[in-house]
Amino acid sequence: MWLPINLEGQESNMVAKGMKMSASDIYSVNNGSLKDAIVHFGGFCTGEVISSKGLVLTNHHCGYSAIQSHSSIDDDYLKDGFWALSEEMEKPNDGLYVDFIVSIEDVSNEVLVYLDSGMTEKEAFKAVLNSHQTQGLAMRSEVRSIYYGNQFILIVSQRFSDVRLVGAPPSAVGKFGADTDNWVWPRHTGDFSMFRIYTAPDGSPSEYSNKNIPMVSKNPLTISLSGVNEGDFSMIYGFPGRTTSYLPVNEVAQQINTMLPIRVKLRDIVLSTWDSAMRLDPMIKIQYASKYASVSNGWKKWIGQMEGMSASYGLDTLRYRQEQVVKYHSANHDDAFRALDLVEEFNNQISFLEKERQSVLYYQEILPRWGLLRWSRLANDIVNDSDNKVDLVKSIKVLKDFERNYNPELDRRASKGLINSWIEAGLKDTLLNVPVKYLMETSAFMQGLFNKDLYDSLPIKSHDKLDSIFVEQCRNHLAFNLWPDLLSQYRELIAKTRQKEIKFKSGMKEWMRLYMIANNSRGRDVAPDANSSMRVSWGEIGGFSPKDGKRYNYKTTAKGILEKYIPGDYEFDLPSDFRMKLESMDYGKYADEDGELPVCFLAANHTTGGNSGSPALNSKGHLIGLNFDRVWEGTMSDFYFAPERCRNIMVDVRYIMWVVDKYAGADRLISEINFAN
Repeated sequence: MWLPINLEGQESNMVAKGMKMSASDIYSVNNGSLKDAIVHFGGFCTGEVISSKGLVLTNHHCGYSAIQSHSSIDDDYLKDGFWALSEEMEKPNDGLYVDFIVSIEDVSNEVLVYLDSGMTEKEAFKAVLNSHQTQGLAMRSEVRSIYYGNQFILIVSQRFSDVRLVGAPPSAVGKFGADTDNWVWPRHTGDFSMFRIYTAPDGSPSEYSNKNIPMVSKNPLTISLSGVNEGDFSMIYGFPGRTTSYLPVNEVAQQINTMLPIRVKLRDIVLSTWDSAMRLDPMIKIQYASKYASVSNGWKKWIGQMEGMSASYGLDTLRYRQEQVVKYHSANHDDAFRALDLVEEFNNQISFLEKERQSVLYYQEILPRWGLLRWSRLANDIVNDSDNKVDLVKSIKVLKDFERNYNPELDRRASKGLINSWIEAGLKDTLLNVPVKYLMETSAFMQGLFNKDLYDSLPIKSHDKLDSIFVEQCRNHLAFNLWPDLLSQYRELIAKTRQKEIKFKSGMKEWMRLYMIANNSRGRDVAPDANSSMRVSWGEIGGFSPKDGKRYNYKTTAKGILEKYIPGDYEFDLPSDFRMKLESMDYGKYADEDGELPVCFLAANHTTGGNSGSPALNSKGHLIGLNFDRVWEGTMSDFYFAPERCRNIMVDVRYIMWVVDKYAGADRLISEINFAN
């Protein structure tokens, strides 16, 4: 996952794979380039501008919360889809924004000078930002560390905060296969949605206003309907979240063999409880749809990581790489045996930290899933605002938003399983830091932490009461102190482990330096781990063989959608009008050479969370697909990327355009888009 500013050094490798562009076509500060069409969508996904009127394409699951926020029983846009018939009908989304990258600059020399003078990293970053003032509305600058603090980059971006929902297919299309097919190939998911960026009349960034106009985009992507073939060059451009490719092998082993099984077990409890309720109650399905998708995504990925590392012998490969670094430096008098000493130090630290890391993990998995705690936190905010004479409008609105997507009985059932599992772990292993005494005493005080009356009596219907009465009801409720109490204990635990983790991190800085020296000596460049900054990865389109005797084709077609179709099933049902459109085979210019409608395809591009919604580009930089997932067998790529096994999954742009054009009849959107000849 290469920084765009480093692509000149990789250009020959990319051309060898079939690229027909230059590095400056991909990234340029002073001239138009592909960079200008790529946006960081909401800070959690990627999107791309595909028209001169600010039309943005991203994943359905990236726009899911926005679509959900506009949905109700009467207007269920998750179920039925949404297509604005005009710009006036495009729906604003409070808090949603996109960031355009203006420039990326290596400022390592400046930061290191400040650090050598005795500044902390935070102080050094501030000093660099002060010396690189940016001009313009909504400009943002930040310094980020790469290579574990061996290098530093300055990123300048511009934020646009009026982003409106334009179109989304029904979830039966955008989420076809749902959790059964998540991370799985073959895939038939139309995972896309469309938004539009609005600006002030003068083209500058602006908060939402009915006077705003669609952005005038000077360099949108061009869409190619030529299709893809096995072995073609492909490139992913976006904002991958986090990878950890250079950790000591024992650290990875601890994650795979100890930490991930605990995470999976805890999420099993939540997901099984939510799933049964969502299948029975349409309202609960709407309330918990986004939460379920988020929790399930990590759960299934972690299972794939454990299985993928085992099947690919990933730990053995990482151990070999580690040994090669040690071997190189053991023969180099400048750093003789330092790499060996570091590995030994790491192994001791990793073993010493294991129980504390497990303890932290339980807090991190359980506290966000326990809705009663969320209520306690929001109730504390309201009471604190009241005591400090702060207007309650904002804090009460947040509580009302929470109430919309909260079912007390479902939370009671799910969190009961979580807390019981937590207590059981603490009783079984006394070396774990579990607040067993607090949970048991609190449970006795409340006549049971999971007493139905406790949940039914939560003061959340705030609009029915005077503010003063509601504040006192919150203050006097038995669950009021749960959040501050558990948060305090969690912070104490974090404080106890912080210095040990800082020591481990400081060792990683030296290890990364030694790792890079050893690889560079053999003529191998080392790409920095992902950290949500803009990156480019590339590879070849193609299928793969995950195990002996099993081979996956690189593409799927609409035939597979109809083959998977199960009437009434919430994962594989189809709207009747959509199914009939497919059965009619009226694919027009979106059909492939065999007359079939392409749906998804695979390539060996290195991606991770945050790359959702990233454009898949061909050798000329034309949009051919939309990245949305990885294969189950290759999710270990966050630790260990193996191009023979790891594949990213993309929805074919021809399927996207067919849905917009032939199914939704959104001619006005098609007319905005520039298609390649």
